[in-house]
Amino acid sequence: MSATQSLERRTVERVPVATLSNGHRLELVLHRVAGSGSGPRLAVIGGIHGDEPLGVETVRQFVLGLDPDEFVGEVLALPVANAYALQSLTRNTPLDMSNLNRVFPGDPDGVLTEQLARVIVDVLLPGCDALIDFHSGGNLATVDYVYMHDEGPLSQAFGCEILYRSPSFAGTLGDYARSCGVKVVVSELGGGQQLNEHYIAKGVRGARNVMKSLGMLEGELELPDRQVIVERMAYIRPHQGGTMLSNVTASRLGEKVPAGFELASIIDPSTFEELEVITAPFDPSLLVLVREPMTKVDPGDYGFIIADGATAEVLGGRP
Repeated sequence: MSATQSLERRTVERVPVATLSNGHRLELVLHRVAGSGSGPRLAVIGGIHGDEPLGVETVRQFVLGLDPDEFVGEVLALPVANAYALQSLTRNTPLDMSNLNRVFPGDPDGVLTEQLARVIVDVLLPGCDALIDFHSGGNLATVDYVYMHDEGPLSQAFGCEILYRSPSFAGTLGDYARSCGVKVVVSELGGGQQLNEHYIAKGVRGARNVMKSLGMLEGELELPDRQVIVERMAYIRPHQGGTMLSNVTASRLGEKVPAGFELASIIDPSTFEELEVITAPFDPSLLVLVREPMTKVDPGDYGFIIADGATAEVLGGRP
């Protein structure tokens, strides 16, 4: 096939959502890449939460790395799901402060975020066989795992070392897509501007692994030596705000620490008083989401996510 024909199998579509009071037109930019023959349709999406730009870049690199002649089926990509949240690096849409990933399938007569959700559903899910939804740890935290819903083999194929067996959350795109019969992989990779290159590469490799698992792309899955399934995770949110001094950084994600291990202390930035000490809850505790040595924290923020290592199920490789 000629280079011209190959380029014709790549299209970019601008989908209008709404015009704002300032005259700006909110739209979605949708990429389609058609393979060399019939096959499954895979949808990928990034930027549902605006404080997770790593997923946006992962989708970009994944799409640009596709050769239409090397796969079958179709890839449909929405790199920026919530443009105004991305612009402000906020989890919620600035205009109405709604969390886009809690209002799917949306409402064409609702607030802006609900209207946006409805358009995303309408353009991304019809005819879709599988969906990859890229997330990360936000502005200050770094994370590394993939959700494992009913689509266990597909989540395992994505290639994270830690798989979290959990029901999908109501109002998420993944939960609604599953109700429509779509196989769903939700990844949580990177964040906090730590190890960006590593996690982008991991996300791109994971998406290509999913294509291989679906029969869209030839080749062996690129999997880690060891994967574990966890079913019990503690979301540790501090009770006090201040400066968090962490003892575990992104390079230690996936490691085990004993119960009672001091994960971090929270210091009053004005008086220097130690306000709170955060310790590991399980024996052993598996590090899933961590922070860098010094970050600002408010009460109720994500501090750490810790999995119960004692109940982890090893899937393969070294014990």
